[in-house]
Amino acid sequence: MAYEPGGSRHEELVAVIHRVRNRWRLKLALRGAVIVVAGTLLALLLSASTLEALRFSPAAIISFRIVALLVFAGLVMIGFVQPLRRRVSDGQVALYLEEKDPTLQAAILSAIESIDAVQQSTDDRGPSPALVDKLVEQAIEKCRALEDGLAVERRGLRTQVMALGLIAAAATLLIAFGPAFLRSGMSALLIISRSAEAASPYKIEVVPGSTKVPKGADQNVRARLLGFSSANATLMVRTDPQGAFERVPLVAASDPGSFEGMLFHLDKSADYYVESNGVRSGNFRLDVVELPTVDKLVMEYRFPAYTGLEPRTVDPGGDVAAIKGTDVHLTITPTMATPGGRVILNEKESLPLTKAADGTFAASFSVKEQGFYKIELEGPAGEKVNASPQYTIDVLTDQTPSVHFNKPGRDTNATPVEEVFAEVRADDDYGVKSVDMFYSVNGGEEKTVHLFGGSKALPEVTASHTIYLEELGLKPGDFVSYYAKAADNDAVDGSQTTTSDIYFVQIRPFKKDYKPAQSMAGGGGGGGAGDQVGQLSQQQREIVAATFNIVRDRAKMPADKFREQAVFLTLAQAKLRQQVEELSGKMNSRLDAVDPAFKAIAEALPKAAKEMAAAENNLKGLQAKEALSPEQRALKLLQDAEQQYEVQVSQQRGGGGGGGGQNQMSEDLADLFELELDKLANQYEMQQRAEQQGADRQVDEIAEKLKELARRQQQEAERQQRMAAQGQQSSGGGGGGEAQRQLAKELEEAARRLQQLTREQQRQDLADAARQLQDAANAMRQAAANGSRDAGAQAASALDKIREAQQRLSRNQNGRSERDVQDAKRQAEALADEQKQIASEVQGMDGMSGAAKDAKAQSLQARKDAMDQKLGQLQDQLEKLANGARGNARDAARKLDEAAGSITDKRMREKVRYTKNTLRGQPSDYAKAMESDIQSNLEALKNKIGDAESAMGQANKQDAVGRAADKARDLVRGMESLDQRMRDRAQQNARNGQQGQQGQQGQQGRAGQPGQQGQQGQAGQQGRQGQAGQQGQAGQQGQQGQAGQAGQAGQQGQQAQAGQAGGNQGGNGYAGGAYGGRYDNGYGVNRGTYRFDPADARQFRNDFREWQNDAQALRRELAKAGVETKDLDQILRDLRAFDSDAAFTDGNSLAALQQAALDKLKKFEFALRRKAEGGDQALSLSGSDEVPSGFRQAIEEYYRALAKKQQ
Repeated sequence: MAYEPGGSRHEELVAVIHRVRNRWRLKLALRGAVIVVAGTLLALLLSASTLEALRFSPAAIISFRIVALLVFAGLVMIGFVQPLRRRVSDGQVALYLEEKDPTLQAAILSAIESIDAVQQSTDDRGPSPALVDKLVEQAIEKCRALEDGLAVERRGLRTQVMALGLIAAAATLLIAFGPAFLRSGMSALLIISRSAEAASPYKIEVVPGSTKVPKGADQNVRARLLGFSSANATLMVRTDPQGAFERVPLVAASDPGSFEGMLFHLDKSADYYVESNGVRSGNFRLDVVELPTVDKLVMEYRFPAYTGLEPRTVDPGGDVAAIKGTDVHLTITPTMATPGGRVILNEKESLPLTKAADGTFAASFSVKEQGFYKIELEGPAGEKVNASPQYTIDVLTDQTPSVHFNKPGRDTNATPVEEVFAEVRADDDYGVKSVDMFYSVNGGEEKTVHLFGGSKALPEVTASHTIYLEELGLKPGDFVSYYAKAADNDAVDGSQTTTSDIYFVQIRPFKKDYKPAQSMAGGGGGGGAGDQVGQLSQQQREIVAATFNIVRDRAKMPADKFREQAVFLTLAQAKLRQQVEELSGKMNSRLDAVDPAFKAIAEALPKAAKEMAAAENNLKGLQAKEALSPEQRALKLLQDAEQQYEVQVSQQRGGGGGGGGQNQMSEDLADLFELELDKLANQYEMQQRAEQQGADRQVDEIAEKLKELARRQQQEAERQQRMAAQGQQSSGGGGGGEAQRQLAKELEEAARRLQQLTREQQRQDLADAARQLQDAANAMRQAAANGSRDAGAQAASALDKIREAQQRLSRNQNGRSERDVQDAKRQAEALADEQKQIASEVQGMDGMSGAAKDAKAQSLQARKDAMDQKLGQLQDQLEKLANGARGNARDAARKLDEAAGSITDKRMREKVRYTKNTLRGQPSDYAKAMESDIQSNLEALKNKIGDAESAMGQANKQDAVGRAADKARDLVRGMESLDQRMRDRAQQNARNGQQGQQGQQGQQGRAGQPGQQGQQGQAGQQGRQGQAGQQGQAGQQGQQGQAGQAGQAGQQGQQAQAGQAGGNQGGNGYAGGAYGGRYDNGYGVNRGTYRFDPADARQFRNDFREWQNDAQALRRELAKAGVETKDLDQILRDLRAFDSDAAFTDGNSLAALQQAALDKLKKFEFALRRKAEGGDQALSLSGSDEVPSGFRQAIEEYYRALAKKQQ
């Protein structure tokens, strides 16, 4: 059959050839894609890294976009265009197939060549068509074996696809999880539709940008870093278009990544930009135009009347830092004439300016909330012009008053006839208005005692009251609970009231020796078992106190926090109830014909558990206030049970034989009661120690934080002083102000932490430190408002307050070290006493046998185990104390190391374990001798710790002087408060003494004054200005500032006559008695008869007696520290003069005695404070930044001269 070139077999072969050619081209394309993708990605990644190094500058972005594009184009040319441009003939494809599969044996190549030969032949001399057909048929058969060419390059194609996929996956992972700059760089390079500036991830946002500013104005510049962070930023400014840029450092603002600065007194247009860490903002321009601006701003603070502060002028003014309710009056002098303007508050309220005849403007606003204000003036065309920077308004905190008991300051025990002296201390930044004390018996009806609340509020008040228990009809087992409230005189938001912690006086029987328990924080308690028995009521008292606290703090506590506290108290009450029920069950199971006292105990415990269950239910329902009553009833029942137990034990110890089995049963029940409560005592002691250690760690952390804040505040104060010395007056709105505000926030956070610890630990030293920190924070905000205008006075004042708080916490830490050493010494003494008892009982085992001996041996082994454990704990404690004392008490640390090492060196624990094991059999003479050896080792350990205690006290002598100065300050505070209380009480009694004098005409002792009307109660003076007038007075209209008493005419500003109570008017028998007399302005009564009733006189005498005792204790403390006490001895002699009825019969003498003692005490306290400060005699002067008008001009000239010298 003749060959036809267009036959189907030929077409089939050609299709195979074309298919192979296409797969070959696909392979080339995939290889090119791998090259292009890999090369382009590598170029982009390298470009992104380089852009990061160049901080993504616009020029760099544009350059690398071009480079990336060129690289991509070159790779496309190399990888795609050049390989795919080659034209490949069928023969070359056939040859390619032969190379890929040698088994073809040139069949396809022969067929193709034969076809080409036939097609090129013009005569019959060409290849035979039949032969060609045969070759084509064979070639097709071979191609079918190759899947019509699809098998060719299958592996190569798969390899290229995998390579492309791996490259894409690796690039995706690197970009997604690699450094952020890679993503930013890829975005900047690939999204070419964005401008280079917009493509940069690192930007500096500048406010105000390009704008117009009034000539001579100050312009605040604020920069915010976007996409990166840096520790500093620089403002580059030039006023000459041809000149060089000048560097103006910016300071960090409160917002993270923000910086700000101020360009002062712009009188020329300026170009500027901001640069930070290689990133540069765009160029901006400030065009200076003739527009009105604030040339001078004077502020006058008019504080709320209740603060008692005089108006204060700040010149020049700016930021505002004042207490809420303060009226701020602004006086604005513009740089040029302007028709008006306004003050904008917080961008939502505007106040119009009032123009004065001299061209100045005035406005005023009240400080209500944190915010800002700025001043706008009208321009020549009526436009509104920002005439001032944006000033900050800081609202200073009016702290709530603090109140606590100085004495006793803890739970106590007393007999039914004792007197309990309670001393309350209250503080407030702007004056304590009133102090009241509340007490009740067994949780019953409360009685109120008004301690302070006279006509004059005092920032520090110390008041006291003596509770005469004999007058309350108490019996052993009862308790008296008491607490105090203090209110300030805030007239803006209303008076703020603070309640102290609640304390308890447990009534104990007569003629019983009590000593403090190791596990109790204070107060008395029975010796031995009595201490352990007291744990039930002690824990219930703590639950009552905690419930009282959450009721007190509920208004200030978040709901979730209140719920958490209530749940905790519910669990604590439930646990104690279960313990009481368990003890009650054990006692009931063993009760038979035993002493009725134990039956009374067994009856009281279930009743207490029932009341506890009722309290639990109230707490579960978040009714904490309602839970107090059943809690206190449970406390009363527990104390009754404990009292019965102590009486029973006392009788058993004091009584003789008799009773037989009944007496033995009573002793067994007593042992059971003591055993159960001993477990509670150990748990309580461990919990108290853990809580104390946790609080100590927190105090240490706060002390370290204060060191850092003090360092930063010192730097800020020095910066402000340098600026003032150079004649630069920065406004508070600058970066220094923001730095001060940030420091104030951190101080307030530290103060809040201390306040929380105060509530948890009931430690007044921490409360005082917290109040000092809040005062320092307020001073910082005032420093932020003043800038450097006061030469850093407020900043220095804040630094002083931080250092005072530091010193207080430092004394706390040093005192804590002494406390811990004393605690370790007590533990060593207890171990020595325990070993002495064990040794005695081991000797007594010789005459014992059988079950009695086994029981005694088992008991002693348990005590040995406890001793071993306590020795290990004591050793750890001594080592920690030694490490903590190395910094400031090296000698004490060395002695503590020796004491800790002696436990190991003397092998005390090994000896205790050895002697424990010998108790199982018959103790040998060697074992008995070792008991004595252990005793001598423990005595030596106790002595070593005592030596360390002495060394610690010597190292802390300076701290002792500081603490003594604080106590002297408390004495001064107490004397001042007592003086005010006596004045108020004298005035009150004088007014009360005039009741009943109806229809009297005129005023006794005063004659010849017209206009006097009939008196009812007392004659007074109406219309007095600047004085606290008397209540209910009528007549004598129009007298101003004059007492009007004979011999005192012309005296201005005297206090009005308080009243008259002379003779026996109104049937009052006190006049002229033991507590009557005449004052000469001593207590606000001008030669009128005053009186203290017997109850008042008794209370005041007790007060003076306590001050005398405190002064005596201070004298002993100072003598121990080696400080001269001659001046204090004289003060003590003065105080003793008040301890008699005669001191209250002569008002003039009493006032003179008080004033003399107070003056001496103040001088002594000042000298003691100077001594406590040691060699640091530098005075930190602070105060108002107001400059007297007569000196302002001279001071301004002085600073201008300094500035010229600097230039």
